[in-house]
Amino acid sequence: MERAARLWLAALAVLMAQTAQAACVEVIAHRGASGYLPEHTLPAYALGYGQGAHWIEPDVVLTADGVPIALHDLTLNRTTNVAEAFPDRAREDCLHHAADFTYAEIQQLLVVESTPGRFPHRTFRVPRLAEVLDLVEGLNRTTGQRVGIYPELKDPALQPELADALLQTLAPYDLPVLIQSFDAKALAALETEHPKVQLIDWNEAVTESLLDRIASYAVGIGAPKALLLNAPNIVEQAHDRNLAVHVYTLRADRLGEGFESFADEVRALLDIGVDALFTDHPDQALALIDTDERLCKTLRAPVASPEKPIP
Repeated sequence: MERAARLWLAALAVLMAQTAQAACVEVIAHRGASGYLPEHTLPAYALGYGQGAHWIEPDVVLTADGVPIALHDLTLNRTTNVAEAFPDRAREDCLHHAADFTYAEIQQLLVVESTPGRFPHRTFRVPRLAEVLDLVEGLNRTTGQRVGIYPELKDPALQPELADALLQTLAPYDLPVLIQSFDAKALAALETEHPKVQLIDWNEAVTESLLDRIASYAVGIGAPKALLLNAPNIVEQAHDRNLAVHVYTLRADRLGEGFESFADEVRALLDIGVDALFTDHPDQALALIDTDERLCKTLRAPVASPEKPIP
């Protein structure tokens, strides 16, 4: 119970400190530093960490044998060479679903960059969630940082065992954790010591009653940038309920409508008071926020000495 309370408070303290008019802003490495390396790969996560992101975001999907993997889609076609490797394993929808493949089979696949103009090679593989956690916790130990993990439950209604698998995988690790999902019912029902963030779709009506409901089980909302820029009062209404506001997704090579530069887009979101940015380009967002003097400085802890000398 003591450990559970400590983990919960570690993540919650950062969020609660932000909600007074966005005193400082954090950066979330969206699927890793996915503007530079293919999304949801260990190198992309490592680069996001190295660029200074406060949170690393893996989406989580289950394989046929119940292994949580870092993958955005329930299908493998957009981000891997599955159609080449397993041409006869598609469903009637002509797609290859991760739930139809064991982890061992998925390890045979190569990750494909799905965004034109980005990383050109097929070099990396789909990682287990546990590998992502190993990476972040290990880097926290060696660098003295307290970077957190920000997993998203992908379509939990279609993956009824996903929530338990996520919590079991998180259990051994000493990491700040925020759990997010678009599925309000599943997120509200999730029994965990970790704080939760309710994701909101771009076409969802964000009313005060909706925010009241979210505040009963979550510590923040994740909302699309267009929604917040068109209705900036949502930020103030969320803050009134002690809900942090995290905005998605900023891409330096894919600007939002009406913006001529990444700096203009970031500045517009800072000005309406958001508390954190999901971005494919953590380094560029961090540089802009630091210049704006609203950057949250990463909490540091003493680096533990190894029990034995390294030979």
